[in-house]
Amino acid sequence: MTPAEFSSEGRQYVIPGTERPKRQSFKTEGKQLVVPGADRISMREHMERMMMKPIKPRRRQIGLGGTGLFGRG
Repeated sequence: MTPAEFSSEGRQYVIPGTERPKRQSFKTEGKQLVVPGADRISMREHMERMMMKPIKPRRRQIGLGGTGLFGRG
């Protein structure tokens, strides 16, 4: 059975999953809206965030074809 809500209009049935999502509020900076998480940070804070991330390689290493490890082969 679908849940019913009572409002000034009377009894209304609510289908689960069809409720309206809550509106997201954005901060304003001057006349423009600021997207959450896109705030400006100082260079110091940026470097601190970079130091906290684990180091990972950007590209994988490619071996030389036909040669073994350290030229043995």
